[in-house]
Amino acid sequence: MTDVHVESARLDDGVALMYRDLGERVRLAFDPRQISEDAAIAVLCIHLPQLIGSVRVYRSPPDAPPQRSR
Repeated sequence: MTDVHVESARLDDGVALMYRDLGERVRLAFDPRQISEDAAIAVLCIHLPQLIGSVRVYRSPPDAPPQRSR
């Protein structure tokens, strides 16, 4: 099982999402002006097909301060 931490963020035009694969955890940021959360997760699964069927999604609350990665 892989934990996917999802947050919305204002990204540059043309950059709809960004992700960082940390092994057992993936951080995903998407820009809701450019892509929906569902579409962002689908694109993530295209790039990381090992996630299909083994994902646990955690959403950051809106306006949550960014967390530092360790």
